[in-house]
Amino acid sequence: MSSLNTKFSLLLIFVAYAAMGSLVVAEIRWSVSPILGIHKPDLGLINDKVLGARLPITGELQFPDGEGARQVRYNVENPLTQIRFGTEAGLEFKMEVGQKNYFVIGLSAWEGGGTSLVKTTLPFQGRLVDTVYERRANMSYLQYYLGWRRDLFVKHKKYKIYSRLLLNEVFDIDFRESFVFEFTDSSNSAATFKRITKLETQATGHLMIQPAIGGEVFVREWLSIGFDVGYAFGLNKFQLGNPLVSNDFQPQDTVEIQYPTSLLSDGTRNLGYLSDDDDTSYEKMELDMNGWRALFKINIYY
Repeated sequence: MSSLNTKFSLLLIFVAYAAMGSLVVAEIRWSVSPILGIHKPDLGLINDKVLGARLPITGELQFPDGEGARQVRYNVENPLTQIRFGTEAGLEFKMEVGQKNYFVIGLSAWEGGGTSLVKTTLPFQGRLVDTVYERRANMSYLQYYLGWRRDLFVKHKKYKIYSRLLLNEVFDIDFRESFVFEFTDSSNSAATFKRITKLETQATGHLMIQPAIGGEVFVREWLSIGFDVGYAFGLNKFQLGNPLVSNDFQPQDTVEIQYPTSLLSDGTRNLGYLSDDDDTSYEKMELDMNGWRALFKINIYY
């Protein structure tokens, strides 16, 4: 897959240079456009399995009946809202290539996430204690893209309606989760013990193709306000990998947690999700970012 991504990147660079090189003898008109909008990626198993997963917790409790410690198990419900819409921002350039045609290149960043908090009772250091449990998840990416725009309807100095087709490479995908537990001391309600687990994992090389339609209204000859809507189709799947996990639980806490995601046992360093069938088996998690994309732009021509 890395070979495919490398070839795709080289193809993008070649097309860009070919388009610009063919016009060195002609007068070229450029525009630069700050962009702001939303992307609604599918995210597959992240939304369907991971964010809504319960949290199995096993703890040790001391009982006063002389039988010593016993293992108890709790399944804590604290689902996160699915990551549907996220904010996208970036910068786009267009180069006029003859009448009604433009070469497009851009760079943008996207981010979406959620937070949820519950109050419950959990085992901690041999006792059941009041606990505040906060869960957070965040997904983000960087991408660059290039493509072609064709004006369909034009009223000079008034407006344009256009279609365009983009090739996108998402080269930096980050997924982060945190689980924050605040345990209250049963003998002193003013004292609390905080334990935090954090997960960070990454992916790269997700390819997408995006047809879109849009328009722009001119405020000045050199300034317009634009908007376009398109749908991004993933050309390949990606897997999150190389997870970094930090955890400050101590042995004396006598708490074990089965998190919604963990490293797969197949030696790939990829992240898996907790199976529905049991609470110990993690399965392969392939993802894509198919979804609608809508952008608002301010176009400055020069």
